[in-house]
Amino acid sequence: MSIRKFKKYLFIYTVSIVALIFTLFPFYWMLVSSFTPNDIMYKVNPTLIPSKFTFQHYIDLFTTTKFTTYFINSLYVATFSTLISIIISILGSYSLTRLRYRGRMFFTKTIILSYLLPVAVLFIPMYVFASRLGLADNKNSLLLVYPTLIVPYCCYMLISYFKAIPVSLEEAALIDGCTSLQSLFKIILPIALPSIAVVATFAFTMAWNEYLYALVLTTSPSQQTVTIGIASFKYSDQYIWGLLMSSSVIASIPSLILYLLAQRFMVGDLSAGGVKQ
Repeated sequence: MSIRKFKKYLFIYTVSIVALIFTLFPFYWMLVSSFTPNDIMYKVNPTLIPSKFTFQHYIDLFTTTKFTTYFINSLYVATFSTLISIIISILGSYSLTRLRYRGRMFFTKTIILSYLLPVAVLFIPMYVFASRLGLADNKNSLLLVYPTLIVPYCCYMLISYFKAIPVSLEEAALIDGCTSLQSLFKIILPIALPSIAVVATFAFTMAWNEYLYALVLTTSPSQQTVTIGIASFKYSDQYIWGLLMSSSVIASIPSLILYLLAQRFMVGDLSAGGVKQ
């Protein structure tokens, strides 16, 4: 190996390792802090590896707080918001890429603008809307609000992927007697599983991590989500680091599991070689 190539690889690996440490250190610190006793955690100069570990923060989290309720509420809201958003996004993206009707191009080009609209602009109208429906302080109100944030992005992503799927596949299915809806479910969706896995992961993560609408639309602990629950462990200028870190570790598990499950679908274009163009 030449000196020039060695320096090139040395630079690439050095930058990659530094970036990896910079990215993973917050997760390491969160995990370690969740097992660190209070008498060590609040020292002036904490160490990277504490001398003692404890499970007391996790015990307190599930016995003295309503974190279990927050967690279940978030799981309910994020799961159903994802399902609703994915169904709407699939049907909308298919119609925008395959059907022909007036205004289709306008909707296709401007759909991303609704995603770029700041969330803070809409929380007052959304609160009024939910209140008039009788859903104030009700986690079900989030099932109406979250798809308005998630669907535009999911549609934008799916439109790009649906356009890459050869139309010849659907034409062959139509010749064999399939309807447009049957070709969507039997031809397009199996091919589009990688993109659906990506947008579903994004949709779940966005609904799981959302804070502003959850804060505005839910006020009682029985209806609040995990993001509000974690924020409740800060009182004025006092941070209960043990509960904050342990709850953050637990709250990160569903998204991590979803990413691991979605990996098997995140493969290359399965339609390659399906037809000869």
